[in-house]
Amino acid sequence: MGRRLAIVLAALVASGAAQVQLAPARAQSTADIHKSITPPPSLDDRGSAFWRFFRDGEWYFSFGTSKQYWAPTNFHISQPSLGNDFTVHSVSGHDDSDAGAFLQGDLFGPQYNIRIGRFINDARTFAIELNFDHTKYTSTDGQTANVTGTIAGVPVNANHVLDANYFRYLLHNGANHLMANLVYRRPLLGELNETFSLAFIGKAGVGVMLPHADNTILGYSNNVGTKTPGNYIGIHNGWWQFGGVTTGAEAGFRFVAFKPVYFEVTDKVAYADMWNIPVYQGTASHSLWMNEVVFSIGFTYDGTPHH
Repeated sequence: MGRRLAIVLAALVASGAAQVQLAPARAQSTADIHKSITPPPSLDDRGSAFWRFFRDGEWYFSFGTSKQYWAPTNFHISQPSLGNDFTVHSVSGHDDSDAGAFLQGDLFGPQYNIRIGRFINDARTFAIELNFDHTKYTSTDGQTANVTGTIAGVPVNANHVLDANYFRYLLHNGANHLMANLVYRRPLLGELNETFSLAFIGKAGVGVMLPHADNTILGYSNNVGTKTPGNYIGIHNGWWQFGGVTTGAEAGFRFVAFKPVYFEVTDKVAYADMWNIPVYQGTASHSLWMNEVVFSIGFTYDGTPHH
C-alpha cells in the first residue's frame, strides 16, 4: 500500500513540474499571436506632434504690394547738445509706392507685404499669421507747420515752411510693421479654399516697428551707418532698429482662382507709437496712423485629412 501511494505522489509531482515548464511557453505563444494580429500604425499616426503640425494643416503664404495713406502727426525732437527740444505739429506725409520697380525685378525695393499663416481649427476658419509690411513714410516738402519748444536754447512758437533743409523726415527702408495676427475666414462662394471660391478675411494683431530713419533736422542729417551684417538691426542703433510698437486690424476678400493660387485684397488700419528714432545728436518720437490697401497673390498647402 505504501509503495503504491509513493508511486502516485511521484506521478503527481512530475505532472505539476511539467505544467510549470509549459506555462511560459504558452504565455509566449499568446503574446506572439496578439502581436501578429495587431495592425501596424497608420501613416496618420507616424511622426512627432511637431512634424504633424507642419504636415497636416492648411498653410498659406502671400506676397504683395500696397498703397498707404498717413494721417498728420506731431514730431518731438530732442537734441540736448544743440539746445534743441521742440515739436513740429500736424506734419503731413505720404508713401512712396514705386510699384513699377516690380516689373524690373526689384521685389524688395518698393513697398511690399508678406504674410505666412496656418489655420488652427478643424473648420479652418481661424488662423495664426506672421505679417510683415514694408511701408514707407515721407514728410511732404513745402508744407507749413507750427513749431513750439526750444531751438538753440531760445523759446520758439512760430510757423515754418518744412523744406529739405529745415525739416525732412523719411522712413523709406522703411516704416516696417512686424506683427502677429489672429485671422478669421468665412466662406462666401464655393467650397472653402477650393478653385473658384471666395471668402471674407478679417485680421487683428500686435507687433513691433523696425524703422530705418533718414532725416534732416535744421540742416543736420542723421547717419545710421552702413547696411552691413554687424549693423543690420539693433535696439538703439543699426540700419534697422527696434523703434516702437504697432497694432492694427485688416479686412477684405480672398479669391482662389485655381487652387493652390489665390488673390487677396484687404484694407488695413494700423497705429504705431514710435520713440528713440535717431536724428543728428538726438532722437525723435512720434506716432503714425496708417490706412493701407494691400494687393497680394498667395499659395496654399493643404495637408488636412479630407484632402
